[in-house]
Amino acid sequence: MKNFFIIFTFLIFFSSLTLSQSHQSTYAQYQQQEIPFRENSFIGDRPILSEYDFIVIGAGPGGCVVANRLSEQLPNWSVLLLEAGQDESIYTDIPAAVPFLEATNYNWGYTAEPVKNGCLGFKNNRCPWPKGKGMGGSSIINAMFYTRGKKEDYDTIAALGNDGWSYDDVLPYFLKSENNSIPEYQNSPFHSQKGNLHVERVRYHSPFTDKFIEAGGELGLKKNIDYTIDPEYGVSRLQATTLNGRRVSASKAFIRPARNRQNLHVAINSQVTKIRIDPKTKKTTGVEFLKKGKLRTVYVKKEVILSAGPINSPQLLMLSGVGPKDHLKHHSIPVIQDLPVGKNLLEHYGTLAIGLKFEVNQTGPAITKQTISDPRLFEEWFKYGRGPLTAPGGSDGLGYIRSPSGKGVELIFGPTSDEPNMFFLGTLLLQPDGRGRVSLKSNNPLDPPIMSYGYYENNNTDLEDNVYALKYAVKLVEDTQAFKDVSAKLSPIPYPKCKHLLFKSDDYWACVSKHLTNTYHHQCSTCRMGDVVNNKLQVIGIQGLRVVDSSIFPHIPHAHLYAPTLMVGEKGADMIRSYWSK
Repeated sequence: MKNFFIIFTFLIFFSSLTLSQSHQSTYAQYQQQEIPFRENSFIGDRPILSEYDFIVIGAGPGGCVVANRLSEQLPNWSVLLLEAGQDESIYTDIPAAVPFLEATNYNWGYTAEPVKNGCLGFKNNRCPWPKGKGMGGSSIINAMFYTRGKKEDYDTIAALGNDGWSYDDVLPYFLKSENNSIPEYQNSPFHSQKGNLHVERVRYHSPFTDKFIEAGGELGLKKNIDYTIDPEYGVSRLQATTLNGRRVSASKAFIRPARNRQNLHVAINSQVTKIRIDPKTKKTTGVEFLKKGKLRTVYVKKEVILSAGPINSPQLLMLSGVGPKDHLKHHSIPVIQDLPVGKNLLEHYGTLAIGLKFEVNQTGPAITKQTISDPRLFEEWFKYGRGPLTAPGGSDGLGYIRSPSGKGVELIFGPTSDEPNMFFLGTLLLQPDGRGRVSLKSNNPLDPPIMSYGYYENNNTDLEDNVYALKYAVKLVEDTQAFKDVSAKLSPIPYPKCKHLLFKSDDYWACVSKHLTNTYHHQCSTCRMGDVVNNKLQVIGIQGLRVVDSSIFPHIPHAHLYAPTLMVGEKGADMIRSYWSK
């Protein structure tokens, strides 16, 4: 891993020296438009004010949208956006570099608690739980898949008593943020070309992806579906949140365009440690945060918007006295409001791609470590936004099938592997039975929270569903003419920890599932609507405090959560603006 980053750093430096001045200027216009960070500006210190109308905690997808929309409403509304991490870099721009970003400072570096039936292939049976730390939050390390979920995901939220959250209610907010350049969607009522977030097809098109789509059709799946409308029973190429082959994070989409607003102040390397709430009036008064080794306080006139994500938002609420009273008392935290904060943790999980590697009789199209570190391919990406480095984590295809339990499973396809004549398939359970919890390790805000999740536990259907999906993936490759044309087959080398079992048997795939458990960074529901926040995203029983991120979903959508969280940000910002414009 260290060698890779040494090589990559050299490539970046070397390429920047060899590019023509015109290409440098073009890239500079795209990338190097510095946000005027408060107290971190390249043009000198710019002190943070003592008080703001709105304070937004966390520059992830929810927080970036809210900070943008509130600061555009009225020039006299002052907005402070606090982010614990740093700004983005060229490393985070490269879509194919996704697997390597988890080893950088752009990741909080969390790991889940040990479990008995999952994560067995990881140290101490603890799965890594990457969460983005920096301008853009998890949108600077995610896989850039643009998906929204099913209509029923949102209709169910409304049916639970949360008025205003049906599919018809939220679709306009998906459209508000989207700028989709895919030609066949230009006249679709389900897509927009007017928003901040750029969406395009992956610019690197492997012939293996065409085989994947043809094979899906042979098995009865619809081909070339628009899975943002109907993510089930079909296969398609990937819609990615990239522009000209470069990552478009929430910060690029929503904060950089607003960088010249005098009423929007952004502070990086500013870790919030507590939300100040008056214990008598239960009114939010301000925020405490660490910056440059000093504990600081900034006060709020109207609202604090908590957008620290599904792990850190519940942590901050509990540190501030809002959470399960027994848990808070255990950590000597005065209880201000007794709420089930941190409970009902949900996540998408499945099997790592290395458990499903396939061989073909061709070489060349696959993305390998060697191709990623090739100076020519880096220059092709840097200059022209083309080539293998534009593939998000090496992926370019998605498939949707139904498991025996009736739940949806996503198949992720990519021309990426250890060898140039291989490709992978991964599985993702869209509606897993697993449940978990975020809790405090101590009352020290610098201690990481405790994350517990039940992978394949409590006799649920998750293991059966994942085994089915793994076997379906093998069938998709080995039993279809599309892949037979290139002699594709599952790699005959079994996973070492499961080699004692009959290869490709149900028991073998169950063993692979338990060892190569993969989390997809889609945690949610730890501040769920109806229990912790109301349908206006206001924290129940607390004045002047809302949560605007993926933690508010009552259940997990059939989607990668980048686009749904942007939707929450757009809708949340509208509700805040409406409330304070009266």
